[in-house]
Amino acid sequence: MKQSILTFEGLDKVYFTIRELPESAERRLMIDYTTISPGTELFSIIRQGGIQHPGYIMTGHDGTGRHYFVFPSLAESHSAHCNVRDCDQNTILLELPDCFPLKYAGFLRFINIGMHAFNHCTPLPEEVAVIGLGPVGNLAAQTAHCFGCRTVGVDASEARRELARECGIAAVMAPADFARIRNRFDLIIDTVAASDTLATAAAALRENGTCSMIGIIKPGNLAAADLCQSIWQRNLRFISGWEMKNPPEWTLRNLRRGLNYILAGAYRLDRLLTGVVPAELPAIERVYAALARDPDHNFTWAIDWRGR
Repeated sequence: MKQSILTFEGLDKVYFTIRELPESAERRLMIDYTTISPGTELFSIIRQGGIQHPGYIMTGHDGTGRHYFVFPSLAESHSAHCNVRDCDQNTILLELPDCFPLKYAGFLRFINIGMHAFNHCTPLPEEVAVIGLGPVGNLAAQTAHCFGCRTVGVDASEARRELARECGIAAVMAPADFARIRNRFDLIIDTVAASDTLATAAAALRENGTCSMIGIIKPGNLAAADLCQSIWQRNLRFISGWEMKNPPEWTLRNLRRGLNYILAGAYRLDRLLTGVVPAELPAIERVYAALARDPDHNFTWAIDWRGR
């Protein structure tokens, strides 16, 4: 069987790498949809250069027709944009019911990322702020809302703030307004993790509060002594928000919980999916270019691999 893997050399050279798969595999899936993770994939494609096989969010079906959401191990978190996939034993396969809309399955990965922040909070926080309202941040804010927390979303983009409002997050603000807040939040989920957002998070947390640093930490001019002083004085916690550092059983629990919430209609997903494109190079090239050029109006795209 031939596997076609979406391959990039920057955004100007896009093609399929063809590989021959062995005849048999215990955990082989025919891929239905893959979801583009805009921040992660564009960062790797544009910044790292060279030959890239991005993608880690996918859903597929086995030979019996059962559909699964695929959560690959860290070693396998690449080359997800393909027509067929052999999964290793460390990959989590979450079976999806027949009624589940497969094009939305990729949102389970984003939900899991934000939900991990709550795994470190006992009891659940009363008031939560989410910095950055991209796909992960928007769904983290929706999760906080599902959990009954008073929730504030923060983003420099008015378009993303408006989208958060449409998804049920009534309280949104620009970063300059958020920077004036002091000693208010039990939990801050920082999907940006830059010097300015970490500093404002420290100021806005109440005593014993927690900041989950979901975003990849950016280089900057934040003095470690200043941040550590805030941590020491008010017993704050700044913890890694990297989902792969959490126990697999937490991830499986989060995915199941997210699935149940989606089936119950608790998440607003229709506005988050900008569109679906076939697994054809011209269409895929247009989508990635649009994500890079105009992120305010290109939130998340899915690629339909069925029939390829």
